[in-house]
Amino acid sequence: MNLPQLKQVLTDPDEFITNSQLKTLALEVLELIPMPGIEGSPLDSGDIMEVVLRAAVGTTSVNGVTTNTDETPNREPVMDWLHTLDKEPMLDAVNDILATLAMSVLDRSRSRTVCIDFMDNPFHGHPADEDEFRRMQARDGTTKCHRYCTAFVLAQGKPLTLAVEPVAGDDSAADAVERVLARVELYPFELERILMDRAAYVGEVIGVLRATAPPVFPVKTGKDSLRKKLSATASYMTEETICEGKAHEQTFPLAVNVTYQNGDRGKSGLKQTGYAAYGLEDRTPRQVARIYNNRSRIEKSYEKFREARALTTTPSTTIRLFYVGVGFL
Repeated sequence: MNLPQLKQVLTDPDEFITNSQLKTLALEVLELIPMPGIEGSPLDSGDIMEVVLRAAVGTTSVNGVTTNTDETPNREPVMDWLHTLDKEPMLDAVNDILATLAMSVLDRSRSRTVCIDFMDNPFHGHPADEDEFRRMQARDGTTKCHRYCTAFVLAQGKPLTLAVEPVAGDDSAADAVERVLARVELYPFELERILMDRAAYVGEVIGVLRATAPPVFPVKTGKDSLRKKLSATASYMTEETICEGKAHEQTFPLAVNVTYQNGDRGKSGLKQTGYAAYGLEDRTPRQVARIYNNRSRIEKSYEKFREARALTTTPSTTIRLFYVGVGFL
């Protein structure tokens, strides 16, 4: 299936993709990822990609695929091939393919709202490089993870991945966001706004976001002046400053949205939520909240990603990143 055919299938409600078509398309795009391979090996990259695809679809490991299927090569030559992946060319190829697929269904003339998020994959074991993993709250029996910064748009009500960047242990959030936005800015459409979670509530990150498009994100409530503004009993618009007197000081329009919980999750009374609302100064707090709540749909993309990610115990961050790229593709 070529990309024009893919566009017709994805946009025509009377069309559907068969399992055979999807497998063919998946192998076609995966073979665009450069893999030098082993000189003199009887295998080629197509053999390796089919094993990886089976592992992703089955949410299992390369070992699980090669052990339980007769027509695939052994684990050792597959892993030898995977270890020849070069991180930067591979990452560029994954993002190029994401862009090609995205633009096969997106209208170039429309402006878009982009969602930015950080995703953590728990890591068990000992990494090849201690600087490659991050710390997170305990999950799945570990506090170590590999972190990725991702960008999405909503297309026809569904989340569509635009770009992915790894976040190494010494990376700042601002650096990671800047890299992923640099990839998003290569797209031919205009960015209307950026939606991000509370990770955006850092002066340096806000500056990076604003350099691309007006950001909207919920605020953190640790500051006394902000807690006072969020104690309101009625919704209103105001402003707030973060990092006063520092290099990354930012003053932003603050939307305080007050709602009644009405027994939601056993809670009652008023609920106050504050949003930094750049570019939405003329909207009501309720409208700001409604715009931001569209971001919750990206969880569906993560659900699909987790259903299509090969498992591994390898300490190689390049192979792990490759599996993440395959999952999003």
